[in-house]
Amino acid sequence: MREESLSREVRYGKQDIAELESASIQVHLIYKKAAELFKRTVYSRSVKDDLAEVNMYPMNSDGPKSAPAVLQKWIQTSRGWKCIGCELRQPESTMSQMEEATHGKRLMLDVGEGRLAQAEMLIQAVVWSQYEKIRMFAPWLGDEPFYSVQELDVIARYIVPTYFSERPLHEQGKVLKIHQQYGQIPLYQEYVDAPSCCVQVDGALLEGRLLTGVYVSEEQFFGLNPYLKDGDGGRTYMQASVQ
Repeated sequence: MREESLSREVRYGKQDIAELESASIQVHLIYKKAAELFKRTVYSRSVKDDLAEVNMYPMNSDGPKSAPAVLQKWIQTSRGWKCIGCELRQPESTMSQMEEATHGKRLMLDVGEGRLAQAEMLIQAVVWSQYEKIRMFAPWLGDEPFYSVQELDVIARYIVPTYFSERPLHEQGKVLKIHQQYGQIPLYQEYVDAPSCCVQVDGALLEGRLLTGVYVSEEQFFGLNPYLKDGDGGRTYMQASVQ
């Protein structure tokens, strides 16, 4: 996947930045909670080990060391900010810059029979499945469902529905996007249309969709990194500024 960086700025209002800072941490904690439950309940040793990596944040006396950097992917829609997933990459060595850390190794899960799944999208689908079941069976779950009322509201407001089958989205009449790279199991997500964007790159006009990357690590917000995603999946990163 092509990745480039530009000095061009994308402006955000103070309210948008404040909302993304708060929402990204809440979503991050929900991901971690689901990953921990999944790690305890699956039977495959390889899945357990891989999920342990997802949720592991090595520490020393000086603070974090080689901590995974999470790049959450957000889109601003007419219904507000939506998180379509995240990318968690294990850094190959200790790096001081959050952007550098995201260029490490992607984490994949072996879900059996030689099938692989991107860890982060799998967790997204697990979270949404839990959300729908809790909402459906709320009258019989008592006062202590897995997610709190506040967490359920965060999932409903920010996390884009993601399924292991296309059937629910077809039944709801929604446009879907299939996440499936070679050798991986497919996951189906409600399609969220990102705003159009054009930038000049090497004298040529590059068109694509504008997404907002939000860096989170150690349960802390580390800033925004907007990027244009073109039709081939390439990314052109830009600078975020406050207006």
